[in-house]
Amino acid sequence: MASTFADAVSKLRAAAEPTRVRILALLARAELTVGEICEVLGQSQPRVSRHLKLLTDAGLIDRLRERHWVYYRVPPMGAGRQATHQFMAMVDTADSVLQLDRHRMERVLTERARRAAAASEADPQLSAQIEATLLQELGSEPIGALLDVGTGSGQMLKLLGARAVRAVGVDVSSDALRLARTNIYEAGLNHCELQHGDMYELPFGAPLFDVATVGRVLSRAERPVPGLTEIARVLKPAGRLILIDDFDSLSQAIGGNPLVGLSNWFTAAGLECVRVNSVDTDNGHWLIALGRRAASQRVAA
Repeated sequence: MASTFADAVSKLRAAAEPTRVRILALLARAELTVGEICEVLGQSQPRVSRHLKLLTDAGLIDRLRERHWVYYRVPPMGAGRQATHQFMAMVDTADSVLQLDRHRMERVLTERARRAAAASEADPQLSAQIEATLLQELGSEPIGALLDVGTGSGQMLKLLGARAVRAVGVDVSSDALRLARTNIYEAGLNHCELQHGDMYELPFGAPLFDVATVGRVLSRAERPVPGLTEIARVLKPAGRLILIDDFDSLSQAIGGNPLVGLSNWFTAAGLECVRVNSVDTDNGHWLIALGRRAASQRVAA
């Protein structure tokens, strides 16, 4: 969508300043806090905050509060993202100042990842067998808008994000999200979004997603069916759900056969359980279930 004359002038005025160009170059690559931006630029917080306010007011960047942290980022979609990318296309990324900023940002993000990993629970790597089965289940059908519930360190977004038009990871742990932000940046997936949220009350007001993934979450959930129901609520009609979980953990949570139990959970949540795959790996026995929201079914909030 083209900007109005006044809006275009406002955006150009906001961007046309050396420090703000440096900030846009950083945020085009990763989400950063004001403290991290200050560390990269070597400037005071009041000065950087003024620049961030001007850029935010012009719609060139977004401000995202997450518990104790406030992140700044280029908008994941829309006119602001388009304008920022068009403006940055005129800037020589090989400029020595911008290169030095990127090197400093790498150090800042490495330290962020170290602290976040130390504070959060380790997220086991997806095995090659699980990844292959998951990709086979998704097949050639477009992913569209992707939601990853309990995103942890962002492994699912790294695997599927490049195939999605929009990709959002949600987790209740701020430490996990800080680690995920670093991993997503390293994978070059700056269109992916990360949000703090509870699986029982997802921060979306309408069915927005074509595919949802939930990995190793439901077997540990206190209320798995309400969690699934909430995920179904934000899926579009005929939207797909991919569930990955440990067989033994699910068996214990269900109190019986996990194949039957999963099917019952899906039905209670307003989802059709299309099929369940069993995958043996070096670190355990896993189930990968494919569910689908009925095209004409209303899902209870």
